Amino acid sequence: MKDALQDLDKSFDIANHISQKQDIDTLVSVMDYWEYIHEKTKPIFSDLLESFGFYPYLNDKEILGTAALIRNEYHKSNFLENVSGKNITFHYEQKILEEKLSNKQNLLVSAPTSFGKSLLIDEFVARKMYNNIIIIQPTLALIDETRRKLKKFEDFYNIVVNTKQEIKESNLFILTSERVLEILPNINSVDLFIVDEFYKISNKKKDERVSHLNIAFYKVMLKQPQLLLLTPNIDSVSSEFLDKYNLEFFKTDYSLVKQDVTKIDSNNKNGSWNRKNNNDKQRMLFELLDILKSKSEPTIVYVKSPQQAENLANAYIKTMRAVNIKTFSIFEWIDENISSKWQLKQFLAHGIGIHNGQYPRHVVNSQLEYFNNGEIDIIFATTSLIEGVNTIAKNIVIYDMYKGNPKITYFDFNNIKGRAGRMMKYYTGNIYYFDNPPEKEDENLDIPIIEQDKELQSEILVNLESSDVKAERQADFYKLTEGIPNELFEIFKSNYYDIYSQTRLYEYLKTHTDDLKTIVWSSTPTREKLQTTLKIVSHVLDGNTGNSHTFIAGKCWQIIHNNLLGAINQQIDWNRQSVKNTEEILINLSISQILSFIKNEAKYKIPRKLSILESIVNYVSLNEKADYSLFIAMLENEGIDDSVSILLDYGVPSSALKKIKYVPQDNPLTYIKNNLYKFSLSQYELSILENVL
Repeated sequence: MKDALQDLDKSFDIANHISQKQDIDTLVSVMDYWEYIHEKTKPIFSDLLESFGFYPYLNDKEILGTAALIRNEYHKSNFLENVSGKNITFHYEQKILEEKLSNKQNLLVSAPTSFGKSLLIDEFVARKMYNNIIIIQPTLALIDETRRKLKKFEDFYNIVVNTKQEIKESNLFILTSERVLEILPNINSVDLFIVDEFYKISNKKKDERVSHLNIAFYKVMLKQPQLLLLTPNIDSVSSEFLDKYNLEFFKTDYSLVKQDVTKIDSNNKNGSWNRKNNNDKQRMLFELLDILKSKSEPTIVYVKSPQQAENLANAYIKTMRAVNIKTFSIFEWIDENISSKWQLKQFLAHGIGIHNGQYPRHVVNSQLEYFNNGEIDIIFATTSLIEGVNTIAKNIVIYDMYKGNPKITYFDFNNIKGRAGRMMKYYTGNIYYFDNPPEKEDENLDIPIIEQDKELQSEILVNLESSDVKAERQADFYKLTEGIPNELFEIFKSNYYDIYSQTRLYEYLKTHTDDLKTIVWSSTPTREKLQTTLKIVSHVLDGNTGNSHTFIAGKCWQIIHNNLLGAINQQIDWNRQSVKNTEEILINLSISQILSFIKNEAKYKIPRKLSILESIVNYVSLNEKADYSLFIAMLENEGIDDSVSILLDYGVPSSALKKIKYVPQDNPLTYIKNNLYKFSLSQYELSILENVL
């Protein structure tokens, strides 16, 4: 195309074809070679861009006619500027949505990843016309990313990402659904409510936090805010849901990015890959990566699991020749806090990242920064990266059509490939896949609080107003309340956990007084008390059997009595006695085990279940009361003082915060910012704090 665009006649023919066939993909391809277009046909292509509503791509505005210039000005934001200080321009469909929101219309928007949905969030925060805005994001990583983008509006908004923060007159709450439920009783009014990745409200997505999102959505909407819901790849939603919340469903495939899709075939007759030709599949992946790497094109390789990512990265670096070994400031942190033999160092040195959701968030953020800055070219990733974190990738390689053991759905496939290309950066994204994708099917979004089918979680049902409980669920609702005192039932409701499990725990504690006495503790328990406490959580609340509680108690003990390095070294010593393998494998296995436990158990599951247990223990116990809060804080905050724990949410490593001593309770972040260079921080830790403060 490059040569054709330089030729007057051929360039005109391309423009004519685009106009006649309404060929958006070809027009986007032209953008890759804009500087080569024959000068006499550039005005034609500018007119075509304008006619398709591609206003952000109109750089040569002096060659537009007067009417087109007026339309271009109309699509500009009055509130948002780019890095050059110029007003940001909406594309045609962004402008449509901006107008609808300006007219107070509630919207459910289903649009491709490359549509630029988040620009709508930026626009309505920038207008500073709402007192209280709540934005629900599904992960802490997305909360931090959103906070960084919207930090420029903190002159007007008090940005709240943590439930311990003070609420002021005008607040921008950027929270997970769990945190919304915790802080909502303290919020008088909500003016604008935004839920990103709204598809996670569906029971079909098997997200473990689906109950929290449903209940949080329902409770916030009782305050009657304006509503904006954002999701990719949804085809339909129930009319009952749309009617209840006066929502308009806006579905579009409009995109300013073109995607080229290529199948990497095997030599089998049916073109499929299997275990027999797995070596060939791996070899062809590495050959493809070599080609893309030679072009310095950022590439994400989607694989089914973290283990698969590490295995492929290890195998790939062994095939590299004449590698320019890279050095990053994070290496010093890894040596001091993880292990100098952690394989991630080796991967990064070879220009490869691993996106593993179990890694500390600052490690994940640093790799994404290296990737977006072009310092590494390849990231091996699972769905932890694909589902919502902003990356700038030219290429997506889909190596597996699995997510763990299950096959990915058509929805997943679309979500993964949607990461290829980026508006204003890579006009064309490339998708390469090895195995046949799932068959196309309509994606109908179920809303549990509306559908109320037989699968409806009990904790969702009891948190609905009686007028919103459907007739067919009324009997279930009353069965859940039967025989439970009102005060206890309110505790059950506010725990947002399965009601049957909580009832079972209550009945057990009433009749097992010795166990009740053992688990009424505060501060830090003995190891024996902790084991008993976690046994009751596991066996009674969750209905499990076996001795997993002993393992979990040991891990908790390990975490709260050691720094990260100490916990990893203990795990290495333990594995040496029980796992027969090389020292390198033992070290990396131990690191994975500790990081996974911290992320999944210590920071989420154990604190949540201990809080539930504490609430029911204190209802049953007439004399002494349990107080697990200090222990929970030690698990969640890695031993960091509450006054600075918010910096963990900002992606600051706990190692840095442990070096910051004697921080005053008043304005602790201001104090740290003003005294940043007085602390004994590594260059890596210092750079992170400089960026977030």
